[in-house]
Amino acid sequence: MPDTKDGRDKKGNDEEERQRQRALEEELEYAESAAERREKRDEELTEEELASDE
Repeated sequence: MPDTKDGRDKKGNDEEERQRQRALEEELEYAESAAERREKRDEELTEEELASDE
């Protein structure tokens, strides 16, 4: 397959799309882990409040 400008452009565009997709997946993973950390912190605070009420 010959090296053409269209081929190089497509390859470049494909790589940019993969990078955008990877960045989006990383952001979603971070957001999910942040939500899990908040939930865990809230549960711990609730447990501490219940323990202090006794």
